[in-house]
Amino acid sequence: MDEKEQLYVDLMMATPGDPATMALISQGYLTEDWQFTDKAKQFIDAFLDEKKEAVFQAFRELGPNARKSDILKTTGIVQLGVLVDVANRLVKEGRLKKENGKVFAIG
Repeated sequence: MDEKEQLYVDLMMATPGDPATMALISQGYLTEDWQFTDKAKQFIDAFLDEKKEAVFQAFRELGPNARKSDILKTTGIVQLGVLVDVANRLVKEGRLKKENGKVFAIG
């Protein structure tokens, strides 16, 4: 997993007392109250946006019956949660459609 994906996962999984979470606070990604800072919000948006095209293309090329492991391999994403978050953004944008547990590329 690359550094950006690890940072994203750390932000999503932040828990009180965890050394990784304490590091996020000291780096300015979380407040003392465990809230995302503007720095974290900007990173999250940029990270997910950076992955959108690869995820869209993977679903378009591999189709709705593709295994999630094949989508992950094609996109270079390691964590399934990251793939889900990117796909959800694409659904909101109208580029992907979820139906009966399958994901379809639109357009």
